[in-house]
Amino acid sequence: MKLPTILGGPILRRAEPSCIYIWIALSRKLEIGTELFHILESESTDQIQYLPLDIEYETTTIKAGEQLYVSLIKIMPKNKIFPPYTLLGYNLFFKKGAHHRDLGSFDLLTPGHSDAIVYGNLKYPAFYIEHKREPTRILYGSCRKPHGNGIDAFSAADLLLTEQCQNLSERPNALFLMGDQIYADDVADPFIPILIAVRQQLSGSDQASLHDGTLINDSLSPRLKKVNGRHYLIEHLAKFTTRNGDNHLISFDEYAAMYLMVWNPKLWHYVQENELLLTFQQVMDHGMLHLKFEHDEKIRKKELTKLEARYEEQLDNLRSFIPSISAARRVMANIPTYMIFDDHDITDDWNISQDWTASVSHSPLGQHIVTNGLAAYWLFQGWGNDPESFDRTFLKTIRNYIETRDVFSDDYQDGLHFLSEFHSWHFVAPTIPRTVFLDTRTQREFDPRPKPVKLLKIIEETTRTPFLISKEGWDQITQKLKESGWRKNTPLNIVSPSPVYGMGLIESVLHKYVYPFKVLGIPVQTSFDFDSWKYNGKGFHQFLSIVGSWKPSYCVLLSGDIHFSASVKSEIQYGNGDKLSLYQFTSSPIANESFTGIWGSLLNIVMWFNARKRKNHTLHRCCDRNYNMTLQSQPFDKNSSHLWTETIQYLPFDDGSLIETKNSLGSLMNRKGKIENTLLKDFEKTDSDM
Repeated sequence: MKLPTILGGPILRRAEPSCIYIWIALSRKLEIGTELFHILESESTDQIQYLPLDIEYETTTIKAGEQLYVSLIKIMPKNKIFPPYTLLGYNLFFKKGAHHRDLGSFDLLTPGHSDAIVYGNLKYPAFYIEHKREPTRILYGSCRKPHGNGIDAFSAADLLLTEQCQNLSERPNALFLMGDQIYADDVADPFIPILIAVRQQLSGSDQASLHDGTLINDSLSPRLKKVNGRHYLIEHLAKFTTRNGDNHLISFDEYAAMYLMVWNPKLWHYVQENELLLTFQQVMDHGMLHLKFEHDEKIRKKELTKLEARYEEQLDNLRSFIPSISAARRVMANIPTYMIFDDHDITDDWNISQDWTASVSHSPLGQHIVTNGLAAYWLFQGWGNDPESFDRTFLKTIRNYIETRDVFSDDYQDGLHFLSEFHSWHFVAPTIPRTVFLDTRTQREFDPRPKPVKLLKIIEETTRTPFLISKEGWDQITQKLKESGWRKNTPLNIVSPSPVYGMGLIESVLHKYVYPFKVLGIPVQTSFDFDSWKYNGKGFHQFLSIVGSWKPSYCVLLSGDIHFSASVKSEIQYGNGDKLSLYQFTSSPIANESFTGIWGSLLNIVMWFNARKRKNHTLHRCCDRNYNMTLQSQPFDKNSSHLWTETIQYLPFDDGSLIETKNSLGSLMNRKGKIENTLLKDFEKTDSDM
C-alpha cells in the first residue's frame, strides 16, 4: 500500500508583513522550495498578472515516521515587507535528485478538480496581509468531529471564498480554530481499521511505541487492534474519565493519522483503494470487534445489536463528512490559520480537576497518551501559530521524543517531562486588532479548599472548579501581549476556548423546559461541560481584573466548545471607577450538532420564544469581595463592597433567536468601531443584531 506524496496541507499559517509560514506533510523526504507572487488584475483587459516577488525562504522538517515528514516553510521578503492589502499567491516545489514537481503536479492547481486548492480563475492559492489601518475579517469556530451530526461548516466557508476570492473587502484573511480540531477520545468505530492501517504506514511498523509490556501487558495489547477494545485500558490504566473511550487514540502515530485523515481528502482515496472502510459484518468476519460479554450468549446478543446500530450510524455520518474535507483543505490553504487546543484534542476532561491531574500524572499510560497528544498538537497545530516562540531546546527535545520508539530511552523520558512542564502554548496572532489566544488547559491552578454545597436538605462539601489560568500564566500572557506591539486604549481580541459568557441563558431554559420533555419520553441532551470561567468566582474576577488592567478601548471575546452559537454584550464598572466594554461571540460546533431531531426542534422553538421576551432585557451582575456573584434584573445600588458590577445583554440573531444550534463558523469584522458578527451555516449567512 502506497501513501500519497502529500499527506496534509499545504496550510497557510502565521502571516505578517515580515514573514509568512506554510505547513505541509509529506510521505517522503523531499527538498521543498517556494515561489510567491503579487497578483494584479488589469482594469482594462480583465487579465490577471502574477509578478514574482523577491523572497528568501528556509524550511524546517521533522521526521515523524518512516513515511511522515512535516515541514514548516518560512518565507521572507528581501525588500523589508510584503505588499499589504493585495492578493499574494504561492506555489511549492518538490525536488529529489533530477525529479522536480510542484503543487500543480498533484492536481492541486487544477480548477474544478476535486483536490484543487485554488478559487475562481486564480492560478495559485491566495491570501492577503492586512494593512495596519485595515481590520482583519476573521472566521472562527471549534468542535469538528468526523462522525458528528450535520453539514460541516467548512463547506459554507468554502462557498464564501469561492464568491469573494478576489474581493478583499469581504474575503476573510484569518481563520481561528479554537479547540477540538480532532476528537482523540471519541473516535468512530469505522475509523479504527483505517487508523491502524494508516498508522502502520506512517510509522513503518505495525507496533506502536508502547508495545513493550511496560505500559500495556501482552494479554491486553491485542485490544488495540479491535473496534470497541480500549475503554478498559483508558479508564483503569490511563486513569482517564471520558465516557467515550472505546476507541481512544493512544500512540503518537494514531494522533498523527487522525489529523491527516480529517485534513486530506487524498487519504480517503487511499482508504477506498485499499478497502479500509469496512461494514460491521466485515469487522466481525475479520475478528476486529471486541465484546465485553463474549461468553454470555444472551448479553452478547444485546451488546452486538447495540454496537451494530452505533457502527451503522457512525458510518453514515462519516460518509457524509468525507466530501467536506476538500473544502476544509482549500480554506486552510487560502487563509492564515491559527489554532489552539481544548480538551478533545488530547482527551475529554483533560486537567478538569486536581484529582484528575494527579491521578493521570501517576499513570505511565496516562502520561504517555497526554504527551503524545501534546507532541502531535505542536507538530500539526501549535508550531505554525508563532514559530519563533519555540527555541532550539524545544525543537531538539520534541524532535527526539517524536523520533524515538523506545519508552526506556532518555529521549522519551526527557520529552515526557519537558512537555508535562511546558505551559507556553498561548500566543498573539498578528491580526488587526491583535488577538491573544489563551491556553485554558495547561496553565490551570487548583484550589484545594472544599466548597460547601446545599441542595434542598442535603449539605455536602465538594471540590472547587479550577482557575483556568494561574497568576503566573496571566503574567506570561501579559508580557507576551506587550511584546506583540499591542498598545492600551486600542481594541483587543481574546480567544478563550472555554466561554466567558453564554451559558446562563441555555441553562435556565433547560432547567425550566427539559423535564416536561423527559416525561413525554423524548430523548434529550442534558449533559453539558461546565468547565468554563464563571464556575469559579475568583477566577472569573481575575479574568475581568487582568483584562481591565490592560486597558483596551473595548474587548471582543471569541469562544467555542459549547455546541451552540450566541452573542453577549457586557458593560463592566470596576470598583475604582474604570469601565470596560466586552463583546462575547461564541461559534460552535463546526461539525457536531448536539441538538437534533425532535429535541432540537423543540429547544429551538422554546429558545425563540424566550428570546422575544429577553430581546431588550438587560441583566445585572455584581461580584463581592468574597468573589460571590449575584445576578438580578435590576441595577445594583452603588456599593463600595462590590469589586465590579456589570450589565449583560444577549444579542439576538436576525431571526430573533438568541442561540443557534446548527453547525456554523462565525465571521467577525470590526469596521471603524462597528462590530459585525455573522454566522456561516448550511451555506447561508445569519447576522447578529449589533
